[in-house]
Amino acid sequence: MVIIPGFGITLSLGALLLSSVSTSSQAKPAKPRPTQADTSYQQAKKDLPNNMYVLYRVIDRVSRANDLDQRPWRIVLVPKYQLNAFADEANLIAVYTGIIDQLAGDSSALACIVGHEMGHHTKRHIAINSEQQLALFEQAKLEVEQESRDAETQANVEDTTNNVIRNVGNNVLGNIDDNLLRNVGGSIFGGIFGGRSRSATERQQEIVAKKEAELADRIAAATRIQEYEADQQGYLYAARAGFEPEGCIRAMNVLNQLPGTTRDTSHPAVPKRIEALRTMMKKNPPQALAAEGKSKIAASKPLTYDRSEDGVSLRINSRNGGSFQDDLERQFGQ
Repeated sequence: MVIIPGFGITLSLGALLLSSVSTSSQAKPAKPRPTQADTSYQQAKKDLPNNMYVLYRVIDRVSRANDLDQRPWRIVLVPKYQLNAFADEANLIAVYTGIIDQLAGDSSALACIVGHEMGHHTKRHIAINSEQQLALFEQAKLEVEQESRDAETQANVEDTTNNVIRNVGNNVLGNIDDNLLRNVGGSIFGGIFGGRSRSATERQQEIVAKKEAELADRIAAATRIQEYEADQQGYLYAARAGFEPEGCIRAMNVLNQLPGTTRDTSHPAVPKRIEALRTMMKKNPPQALAAEGKSKIAASKPLTYDRSEDGVSLRINSRNGGSFQDDLERQFGQ
């Protein structure tokens, strides 16, 4: 609500006189009854901190418009001023307070960020990442073993080091924020040359450096594909929920403030992501998507919410609610 100070209304004398005359025959207009959505959101606004209330409303609307309310979602605010958000296991969406601050007043841009992270979940990117990266580690291990054996044969090298090959995993995995993969990667690359001396040949160091670079490139390329997919899902989800499609572009422009966003890294360059989104908008007009979502929202009820069992995140319940007791009584009575 925007309050404009100094705005007033002046009534004429005739209007004042007319307003003082009561007519019993004139019925007073009935006040519209608040809908369930009105009362649910009013209660949420009282219960939740401002930013958490906004995230709840966004996820509630996106979920219902896209049939994503068959599962619960979890949301957590990370109290760090970073332009970032991420998806994690068990339907968790983490949003940094920095990006909340930079997107303030633009719920459509925020909906695209949230929709992007929901897309990572619906596309199973977290599980696929683990599977793909483990396969890449295994492939790199075999290549290092074979090329090192060939180098030993050619150079008749007797001594190598346990640490040389292990560095392939450690150096690459050090840039990946996943403790499980670090541990697995360490076990994959460790011990290939177990029991040998610490001296390493120049040729073996070249092999390690080459495989290290190749492995990093393969992982980054796979990740970029997933980011494009999540961008597309974020647009589709937000547009079906009725948010402004240009909000996705505005969100990208905020991310474009970060250094290095004009070139490919583990994420595609932001200009490429914007171009891909523009193409997506032409192929999937927002008006048609919004019409789809509107009917689904009208046929559903606002989602309830609870504190998650982890004690940290807010759980936005599925369409079935969040109470085992209520569900049992619904099915079998009290």
